Amino acid sequence: MTPVDVDHPLYRDDVLRARRLSPSDKLLEGPRLFDFSCRIMLDGLRARCPHLSEAELQARLRATLDIVRRVEERR
Repeated sequence: MTPVDVDHPLYRDDVLRARRLSPSDKLLEGPRLFDFSCRIMLDGLRARCPHLSEAELQARLRATLDIVRRVEERR
């Protein structure tokens, strides 16, 4: 994974906003970001595979997340 330059202008506002969050809001941000990422992945799957049912798309998403988890465990 490539490190993000947090001083880059594209990220500065996000970093400053995150620093202002309360500890409880920071804790909730992880699941929110995960949900957002899953929705983006599902949108990509729908665009590439419009013939799949919602159940099949969900299964592909779970398979993708499983692959990511296994790759991360190897690090």
